[in-house]
Amino acid sequence: MNYRAVAGLLLVVSLLPVAGCDKATPVAPSGTILTISANPSQIALNGTSTITVVGRKPDGNPLNPGTEIRLTAERGTIPSIVTVDSSGTATTTFHADGRSGDVKVSAATGGGDAKAETSITVGNGAKTITLQPTPTTLPSTGGDVSLLAVIRDSSGQLLPNQGVNFTTDLGTLASGGKTVNTNSQGVAKDTLRVSSTDLLNNATAVHVTVQSAGSDGALVSASATIQVVTGRPVAHFTYDAPGSDKRQVQFHNMSTGVGTLTYQWDFGDGSAVSNEQNPLHTYTADKQYTVQLTVTDSNNNASVTSATFTIPLATGGNSTP
Repeated sequence: MNYRAVAGLLLVVSLLPVAGCDKATPVAPSGTILTISANPSQIALNGTSTITVVGRKPDGNPLNPGTEIRLTAERGTIPSIVTVDSSGTATTTFHADGRSGDVKVSAATGGGDAKAETSITVGNGAKTITLQPTPTTLPSTGGDVSLLAVIRDSSGQLLPNQGVNFTTDLGTLASGGKTVNTNSQGVAKDTLRVSSTDLLNNATAVHVTVQSAGSDGALVSASATIQVVTGRPVAHFTYDAPGSDKRQVQFHNMSTGVGTLTYQWDFGDGSAVSNEQNPLHTYTADKQYTVQLTVTDSNNNASVTSATFTIPLATGGNSTP
């Protein structure tokens, strides 16, 4: 305090700062317009999305830097308050909490005069599944088969933490048929154990399927066949489109048998039969075809398998007995 005597009066002059002189937080004016966006708008169960909010005054100029925007999300986590920069933009990150479904994220000015909403889909559904068994053949005594499933979403991105279920018509699965989650690379693994007892009825093949939920709630699945090597040949093949021309199909012969095997391919389009082991065939019309492979051993025992697909070929596959 500073004390001064003026005309017989004692004046007290305060040296303390005057209240109300601190810089106030900017406030969005009435009529403010907010826009909000999420990138990406589809994320994994434990994924993140960048939230961007842009605020404009009624005259179209950006909100003053430091203006607060309040954020809320139906689930997951997000900062409750963010502030805009000199361009009227604020960014932050939304974190999913493992629960799937659409999540509404809302932005509002301090007084709630301006509001905006966006939606994030958490837990992308599967669009495609590929299933690879190793090995693809078993002796009559049985054995273990490693199963590897790769899950992708509608944009072709690998899906981490996606639940899948493996099933088999013979043998037992290490998972017991329970849900297996994909790893960070979108890969789910299981092991099939087939014993000689499982093959007592002269089974020639074991069929394995993997399923996962799609974004529309429907199941997406893929199947594979493990051939059992017996005294007679077993015809089997896989196919794919190795190049950019999806009308050109490469067939991979996976047939097994004792002795010398001969092959007869009917490509389903009226063209000449091929006796090649792994033919490459080009189709001229875009439609569905059924390809049949007949395998004959040196004792004249035969086995037939086939596969149906549509040209242009979207994805590879396997034949069925």
